[in-house]
Amino acid sequence: MTTTKPVARDSSPNAITDEFGPLVRLHAELGNFRLPAARVRRARSNVANGRVAFDPNEVLRSAGDLDASLGKMATAFEMCGMASPRALESFRKGYAIAQPLLKAWLVGERGSSDEGRRLALRAAALVGNAILRSAAVQACKGEEFHDWKGTTCPCCGGPADLAYRSSAARWLVCARCDTKWHAPTTGCLGCEASRSPTFVRVDALDLGYELLVCHACARYIKERRGDGMQAPMIERALTVELDAAAERRGLRI
Repeated sequence: MTTTKPVARDSSPNAITDEFGPLVRLHAELGNFRLPAARVRRARSNVANGRVAFDPNEVLRSAGDLDASLGKMATAFEMCGMASPRALESFRKGYAIAQPLLKAWLVGERGSSDEGRRLALRAAALVGNAILRSAAVQACKGEEFHDWKGTTCPCCGGPADLAYRSSAARWLVCARCDTKWHAPTTGCLGCEASRSPTFVRVDALDLGYELLVCHACARYIKERRGDGMQAPMIERALTVELDAAAERRGLRI
């Protein structure tokens, strides 16, 4: 969904966080979710044995009724100037039930021609992310996954939507739960293509990102250097236009 006001990458970190204040506060509140002790033990055992920590559908179901949280999140988008009053009204009339939207988010639905559903999907993404992020922190205890060889998340099995580079490594960030792990390839996460014209890098200098596109797999990921990187939810808000551009070209994460 297109924002209704510009968001400046060159603003100070505090200014950026303040601009998204209602979203940040609600996201933090939802992050108080706690897994039952038995599920934490099972998830940690899975991690220790090289398996994906948990089933995200199971975790989201265990969070209970999230309809009210979804409504608050949609309202927060409107308060931040990232959704129109008309979109919010459309959401309230037709898309205010959380579980179907969370399921759609988990299988990769991001956009819609209906502005109310677009808002609903964005709100569901932040609700789901807050809960799965909390579950991942509990399950993984600061594990950095240096030895994880997969291209999908070791905590929830989700795809990466962000990547960042340091001088020594490339890291991936899960689109669902924000878990970070060492990238097993410098190229496409689907087919490992790394050369033009199959695999190309498109500069978005104003955002400090490159959009990495694989024409063979029709996949993309947003990548930047790690310095100056904000929390993943902020980075996603700052780069929403890159996602929209990729989706118009038929690409997926």
